[in-house]
Amino acid sequence: MSWSEVTLIAPMVWLTLGGVAVLLVDAFVRREGQGHLSFVSILFLAIAALSQAQLLQQGGGGLVFGGALAADAFSGYFNLVFIVVAFLSIATGSVYFAREAKPIPEFYPLVLFSAVGMMVMAAANDMVTLFVGLETMSIALYVLAALQRHSLFSNEAGFKYLILGAFSSAFLLYGMTLLYGTTKTLDLHQILATVRLDGSIASDPLFVAGWALLLVGLAFKVALVPFHMWTPDVYDGSPAPIAGFMAAGVKAASFAALLRVAWAGAPTVVEQLGPLLAALAVITMIFGNVVALAQSNLKRMLAYSAIAHAGYLMVGVLASELRPDDAAARGVMFYLLTYGLMNVGAFALVTLVSRRDQELAELNGFAGLARRNPLVAAAMTVFMLSLAGIPPTAGFWGKLYVFEAAVREGLVGLAVIAVLNSAMAMFYYLRVIVVMYMREPQHEAYDGQSMQVGAAMAAAAVALLYFGIFPGPLAELARQGAAALAASF
Repeated sequence: MSWSEVTLIAPMVWLTLGGVAVLLVDAFVRREGQGHLSFVSILFLAIAALSQAQLLQQGGGGLVFGGALAADAFSGYFNLVFIVVAFLSIATGSVYFAREAKPIPEFYPLVLFSAVGMMVMAAANDMVTLFVGLETMSIALYVLAALQRHSLFSNEAGFKYLILGAFSSAFLLYGMTLLYGTTKTLDLHQILATVRLDGSIASDPLFVAGWALLLVGLAFKVALVPFHMWTPDVYDGSPAPIAGFMAAGVKAASFAALLRVAWAGAPTVVEQLGPLLAALAVITMIFGNVVALAQSNLKRMLAYSAIAHAGYLMVGVLASELRPDDAAARGVMFYLLTYGLMNVGAFALVTLVSRRDQELAELNGFAGLARRNPLVAAAMTVFMLSLAGIPPTAGFWGKLYVFEAAVREGLVGLAVIAVLNSAMAMFYYLRVIVVMYMREPQHEAYDGQSMQVGAAMAAAAVALLYFGIFPGPLAELARQGAAALAASF
C-alpha cells in the first residue's frame, strides 16, 4: 500500500489513532474528571476534519486496498457528516457522563471507533468491506447502548440492539452468499458489469433473492418498517447522547451504503424490487408518524420520528435508482447532514436537563423552559421546525430536494404521501414548542445548566438556520459527492 493511498483514507487513520490515543491517555494519565479524554477526542476529530476538507478541496480520489474502498467525494462528504455527529455527541456526552457516580472513559474511544466503521461503510466498494465496516460500527454501538451498567434500561437497550444487529448481519451475509453464487464476485462494479454482459442474471431468482436479503439487512439499520422492531426501545434505553449519535450516524452510514449498493444492483432493484421498496417507504412513513403522535416522551417521539424520516429518505433512494444521476442522491445526502444536526441537537436537550441516574425526557418536564433558559428553548425550536421541514431551516431544503427528485422521476404518488406525512408530523414537533413556550413550569422541572451542551446546541441550530437561508454551499458539496458516485457507476 503506497503513501498516496494512505493519504486518501487519512480521516479513518486519524480517528483510529485518536481512539488508541484516548485509551493510552486514560491508562497513563490519572486525573479527576474526563476533560482530558474529551479534549484528545475532539483534537483528533478536528485533525480528521481538516484532512478530509483538504482532500475534498484537492478533488479527485481513488481506490484503496485493491479496490475495496472508494475514497471519493461521495465518501468524503459522509466522512464530514460522521465527524460532525461524533463531535457534537462527544461534546454533549462528556457532560452527561461526568454526572455518573463512576467514570465511563470508554465512551470516547467507542464513539471514535464507531465513526471509523461508518466511514468504511460509506466508502465500501465491495460487500466484504461493507460487512467489516458495519460490524466495526455496530459492535461499538452495542457497548455504547449498554454503557450505563447500573441501569436496567440501558442493559436492555444494548441487548435488544445486539439482537437487531445479529438479524441484520445474518440477512446481509446470506444475501452476499447468493449474489456471489450467481456472479462469482462481491465487488460492486464487477457485479454491475456482469449483469450488463448477461442481462438474464438480473431476473435470476437467486440473484433477486440475494439483493432482497441484502436490502433487508440494511433495512434493519435504517429502521424501515417492519424491520424497525426494537429501535424505539433502544433509543429510549440508551443514554441520550448515544441515542442521538445512533439516530444520526447509523442512519447516515446505512443510507450511504444503501445508495452505493443499490446503484450496483439498479436493474434488479428497480424492476424486481422497486414496488416492494416503495410500499415499505409508505408503510414506514405512516407508521412512524402515527405512533409518534401518541408519544409523551421526547426520546420515544424522536425514535418514531426517525422511522418516519427513513421512509422519506427511501423515497429519495428510489428516485435515484430510476435514473442514476446526481440530483436525487444529492437530496438524500443534503437531508442526512441536516438530519444529523437536528437529532443530535434535540437529544442534547435531554442531556442538558438530566440529573445523575435520572433522565428527564417527558414532555411535561420541558414546560416553561423558554422562561428558564430562553436560548436553549430557541435552539430546540429550530430543531423541531427543521425536523418538520419548515423554512427557513435546512430541513425544508432537505425534504424539498428529495420530494422534487421523486416527482421528476414519476414517483408523484410517493411524493404526495410523503408531503401529507410531513404535514401530519408538524403536530408532534410543534407540540414540543408549545410545551416550552406556552405551558406553566412543572414542579419536577429541572433547569439544566451547562455552557458546553448549550454551545453545542447553539452551534447546531445556527448551522441549520445558515444552511436554510444559504443552502447553496452545502448543496454543491452534496452534488459533487453524488456526481462522484454517479461517475463511478
